[in-house]
Amino acid sequence: MTQAILVAHSYSTKAIEALLDLFKSFKQRRIKKQEYKHTYKELNRLSDKDLRDIGLCRGDIHSIANGTSDLYPHRMSNYNENLKGWV
Repeated sequence: MTQAILVAHSYSTKAIEALLDLFKSFKQRRIKKQEYKHTYKELNRLSDKDLRDIGLCRGDIHSIANGTSDLYPHRMSNYNENLKGWV
């Protein structure tokens, strides 16, 4: 009988932990979505000149707000070691 109680308790504990993880992941997704919306809105408010000043274009806004952008991959691939200190 004790074994059955322990097994039932174990299953209920795992179910409660799964529900808590579900709520936690839901909350994290909601926070991430809010951050995306805020960043997208703020960058979208900038003029094209302001975006150029910070090295962006309108096409970069989505990936930056989403957090999936590599901001300057082209600059690092074209880096010339021979010009170091001169330019």
